[in-house]
Amino acid sequence: SEAEEALRVFWCPAAIFGLAEVVSYCGWRRSFFELITEGAFELDLRFETVVEVHVWASVAMWALGGVQIFWERGRRSPNLAWAHRRMGQAMLGLFFAVVFPTSLYLTFRQRIDWLSPAVGAVLLDTALCTAYFLYRGWRVARERRTAKSLALHGRLMQCGVLMSMSILPQRFLQLYLTAQFKAHQLNYSASILVTAILFVLFGHFLDGPRGGI
Repeated sequence: SEAEEALRVFWCPAAIFGLAEVVSYCGWRRSFFELITEGAFELDLRFETVVEVHVWASVAMWALGGVQIFWERGRRSPNLAWAHRRMGQAMLGLFFAVVFPTSLYLTFRQRIDWLSPAVGAVLLDTALCTAYFLYRGWRVARERRTAKSLALHGRLMQCGVLMSMSILPQRFLQLYLTAQFKAHQLNYSASILVTAILFVLFGHFLDGPRGGI
């Protein structure tokens, strides 16, 4: 599927991005992108705490998602099916209890000086599409109405994880722009809106979660 092919490309950048954030928080107790943007996005202590919780939960969610997708034996073996289910429950629990609500909070509270309504719309689209795919994937596996339900469940979960990773092209473009220019707020808004073209290419701009992937 298109989602599976795209995920093969995204896992390495996701690992690099996650490692950079982990090292940054372990060494400086700040987000990597807050460090390189010289505090242009920092707000009060509560906001920064939510950012840290969001980052750690997102890294853990991606790690669990990677195991779920690549550990084929765990999905197919009757003796290991329980481990697949438990890790899936942990991943979904992390997303809906921590990642999703913190992403909404940060979207509405973060400091955006350029084109904030457009930037917020892209961030909300990402969060809501991710939630849709993961929820539908859980429902399909739970109800299991046909012989193809588990295959559909797997594809929906892949789509959900991929949608959550749509931040990666934006972050790497922002990193490039930051190395060229010191207009951090403008760099952020420009990178968000440029990478939002992916939503048009995959059909989500017009069709929402029922777009291309």
